[in-house]
Amino acid sequence: MPEPPEVPLSERIETFQSSFWLDLQPLWRLQRPVGPAASALADPWGARHRPDWARRRLIIWPRGGGVCALRLALSCPEPWRQLAPRAQARLVLRWWADDAQLLVDGVEVHRGDLFDAACRWGLPARWWQGEALQLDLRLRSPRHDDGALVHSRIELEPLDPADPDGMLQPIRQELAVLRAALPAPHPQGAPGFHVLGHAHLDLAWLWPVADTWEAAERTFTSALALMERHPEFHFGHSTPALYAWLERHRPALHARIVAAVAAGRFEPINGPWVECDCVLISSASLLRQFQLGQQWSRRAFPQLEHALAWLPDSFGFGAGLPAIARATGVRWFCTHKLAWNATNVFPHRLFRWRSRCGSEVLALMTAPIGTDADPLAMERYRLQWQQATGLGQALWLPGVGDHGGGPTAEMLEQLELWQQQAQTGAPLAPQQHGSLRQYLAGLEPWASQLPVWRDELYLELHRGIATSRPDQKRHNRSLERLLREAELAQLLIQLLGQVSALVPHAQAVSCDWQTLLFQQFHDILPGTSVPEVFEQAEPQWRAARRRACAQRDQALLGWLGGSPQPAAEPVGGARQAWAAVQLQPLAAGRRCVRLPAGTWHTAAGAPLPQQACPSGGSWVQLPPLAGVSAVALVRHAPHQSSEGPTPTAAVHAEPLTQGRWRLDNGLIALELGPAGLEQLGDGHGRSYLASPVQLRRYRDAGEFWDAWDLAADYPQQPLPIDWEPGLHWIERGPLCAHVSWRGRCGGSALRLEGRLLADSPWFELVLAIDWRQRHELLRLELPLAQPVVRWAADTSGGVLERPGTPCTPREQARWEVPAISWLAAEASPPGGGLG
Repeated sequence: MPEPPEVPLSERIETFQSSFWLDLQPLWRLQRPVGPAASALADPWGARHRPDWARRRLIIWPRGGGVCALRLALSCPEPWRQLAPRAQARLVLRWWADDAQLLVDGVEVHRGDLFDAACRWGLPARWWQGEALQLDLRLRSPRHDDGALVHSRIELEPLDPADPDGMLQPIRQELAVLRAALPAPHPQGAPGFHVLGHAHLDLAWLWPVADTWEAAERTFTSALALMERHPEFHFGHSTPALYAWLERHRPALHARIVAAVAAGRFEPINGPWVECDCVLISSASLLRQFQLGQQWSRRAFPQLEHALAWLPDSFGFGAGLPAIARATGVRWFCTHKLAWNATNVFPHRLFRWRSRCGSEVLALMTAPIGTDADPLAMERYRLQWQQATGLGQALWLPGVGDHGGGPTAEMLEQLELWQQQAQTGAPLAPQQHGSLRQYLAGLEPWASQLPVWRDELYLELHRGIATSRPDQKRHNRSLERLLREAELAQLLIQLLGQVSALVPHAQAVSCDWQTLLFQQFHDILPGTSVPEVFEQAEPQWRAARRRACAQRDQALLGWLGGSPQPAAEPVGGARQAWAAVQLQPLAAGRRCVRLPAGTWHTAAGAPLPQQACPSGGSWVQLPPLAGVSAVALVRHAPHQSSEGPTPTAAVHAEPLTQGRWRLDNGLIALELGPAGLEQLGDGHGRSYLASPVQLRRYRDAGEFWDAWDLAADYPQQPLPIDWEPGLHWIERGPLCAHVSWRGRCGGSALRLEGRLLADSPWFELVLAIDWRQRHELLRLELPLAQPVVRWAADTSGGVLERPGTPCTPREQARWEVPAISWLAAEASPPGGGLG
């Protein structure tokens, strides 16, 4: 008799699943306000609008907070009843909804959302005995995306680890298929999982900061309770700012955490003060993030070594971060965000990240955050890790995340189940629970064999965060500058030996640094949170700015009062003593500043060049200032005004044809016209522009996170800007030439102003706009006359350089840069450039 044909493995798996799994997707009935209930899976809306989801048998309904009400009567299949003494039945659900409520016989048994997006609810004994359960599942779609019930089924799990009925056989066979599909080299070290419970908790995102404190309290209380029930369970969490809040506002809970840390079960994985943005903040802020985070952690948890930067979700990282990390004692860097790249797969899972100065950290691309204990997902990740690194043991971070939560009891029970299966020969690597520090220590011996990355870690996604919520960027820049100025002023006091005056100022400035660093969290400063977050941050920004101004000014008064600066002598008539202070170590120059109207002199009585402003006050050219220094000034009443001496490098305005003008101050020369800035040159007669500098308007739509992303094809979708004819003079004189252009783009009025000052090597452009457009982008474009060889920008952590012509796919994907204060291009031939 011929042998029967071989049954494909996929069919055998289906057979096992039909024996021990029950797919519920076809059984849900859609409950409508009017009309009879209907099959939810057969609802035509999903097939029309999301055919890709419909092919995967998802139950789908529209976005925007719509509610999908599902119901089914669930009875135990007759063949399963004999298994009751040997099995545990679980209702397994996964959804894509911002609110999920599961009721059984009218009683709520589980609540979830976008982040707590799954459950494994154990069915009661009465179900095994033949009693039907009425399941009601109420799901609300996200505002930004359609909702879906991804899967729903009943799974049987054996009570006996030996699994005599083969309930886990389908998963065992899928694991075998997975290992065959992802062959990995013989690993260094034994294959396995290093398991650490985790709960990613954004300090703000789709909720205000106040909700975060409550989520943290629930998360940590839950983790501590699970430790009592599961002796092997370890839990790790950031950040110093969060622990500091608990220490102050929840001291009893904080004391329990300290005790669990001492017992080695609870691990603070602290790095910076918050999980901060790392591309929009200044290098000084990035350094403070690390300094404050490390100082606080070493004080609060002195028994631990704090040498880790845990930044799993920040939107890219500047090339200088390793240098700042090493300067504060950090040698490990962990993230997961680069797995989100939209274009190029990041090539490394474990590598050495080196700054240009040679400073180096060991960098780990972690497992995904917000995962569960699905054995197939775990083994797939471990095999990919082994393929990429050659190492056998992979880190796994189970726990509900984003809004906190952490591991659930069901997750830990599932981990224990599959740990038992691994011990009985299942094709799943064994588990070891422990701390992140233990895992990283096991990787350090391989450091010398790891690849070296000598560049920024650019995230090929969320490129729009540099301009989303520009008010937050202005607040950040302003407060960064004020705090640095306040510290420099305090340093000047210290140099004079006035230490008693310094201490209270230093404490106040430190407090305001904490305010700034908190607002630099990676979903606040980038502008990716809900509006309530920014509304609540506004008074904090303003109060911190006022305090920083007051602290700076008070320190400067103390410094000027005790320093050997020239005193202002009376020169007759009503007078006021002033001092101009330069707090940045700049090169010598005669800078123009706008001061109150009057006649201005040096302390020795020499008149200063000045120019009246049409809107009030006067432009005054100061005496030369170099480095950190001050000069005394005298202001007389406005009626004592005079022409003053001729300015240094005065501005000359010359009319040209067709409403165009030429401006020149000896350092730069430019031509202005109805089209804007038409040409820019230097004092040596070189011209830098191929055509006028222009604002360009584009349509920017079609991205999933459209408020945070820029569409790659936006340059191909231009929109018009309607400019009024001609340029408008605001003021014209030897110290300042000031013009404006006015126009509209759609419903938004805009005004572009340009200003050239005496003895200034740059032309200032300031845009004022009442932006009312949606899904649009406004960009300033500088068409250079010569090809750019390379360009550089001031970025977080230091200067970044990129080639003028991108060649590789990775270079081509870096088509935006979040420059902090300047951008410079080097043209061909050598010696030409623009900044």
